[in-house]
Amino acid sequence: MSLISCLTDLFHRPVSSGYNEHLTVAALLTLVVHADGRVLQVEAEGLRSLLRSRFGLGEDEVEHLLAHAGEIEETLDPSTTLIDRILHDVRFKDRPALLKLAYRIAAIDGVVHDFEDDLIWRTGRLLGFSESDLTAIKAAALTNLTSGRADG
Repeated sequence: MSLISCLTDLFHRPVSSGYNEHLTVAALLTLVVHADGRVLQVEAEGLRSLLRSRFGLGEDEVEHLLAHAGEIEETLDPSTTLIDRILHDVRFKDRPALLKLAYRIAAIDGVVHDFEDDLIWRTGRLLGFSESDLTAIKAAALTNLTSGRADG
């Protein structure tokens, strides 16, 4: 493709809809849910609940979003491509809330496993958050959280 064609595509590309953000959030949360190598029913239900409440989606919309996120997750290099998607699709001011959601879904089975914690921590560092920022984000995410619930 020529440079002119690339530029033309860039300027005529439709403005990114909220769906890209929804998809990116779903991809990160799905990755966190799978990080410890197992998916419990409470995690699967919590993931759906978080997405419904965060974005005001119906059950069918959540299922479609998760199916699409699953397709994307298979093609992602978790350490870089997902970060690029977050940088592109999620506004800076919304990124702490995204990391809080990730910690909440990680803790929904009663414990934040090391793999989950490391994944979220590395994601936060790659997004430019400091150690103290991440400590505060994690603490805020886990405050008032009880096993099996994802109140938000």
